[in-house]
Amino acid sequence: MAAYFGASLLATALLLLSALAAMKAAFAFARLLLGPKQVYWLKPLIFDSTGFGLSAAGTALVQYYLASLLRLTGEERPFLAILVAFCSLFCGLLFWRGALSTSLGAYGFSGLCVTLGVLLGGLTALGQAPSENPWPGSVSRYFR
Repeated sequence: MAAYFGASLLATALLLLSALAAMKAAFAFARLLLGPKQVYWLKPLIFDSTGFGLSAAGTALVQYYLASLLRLTGEERPFLAILVAFCSLFCGLLFWRGALSTSLGAYGFSGLCVTLGVLLGGLTALGQAPSENPWPGSVSRYFR
């Protein structure tokens, strides 16, 4: 359970860094295409929404696979759902705190996209049938 929590926080930090890098790359690409002066015609909201979209989608995908792996522990679904909800709160707070010193931190609800991404990915994985688990059955022996 602690490994799931730690892996989720690590994934959140990595997703924040990759979203910021993608925003910088998109800005550099736009500057290359439009020129140094015209690039500022683009609204910063475009780059920020790119960062939020990438972080939310990446978080949902990572949480789907982590919660699917967590499901192999054999614990009951309500307990795992509470664990995912608890983890979503801390992942959102970590993202919000990490984004404060960046352009993403200008938005008061910057951690909400990550919180909802964790809930969406994690609860989807917990609600699936055991036959739909993306991990092979051979992995389950490590969690029993």
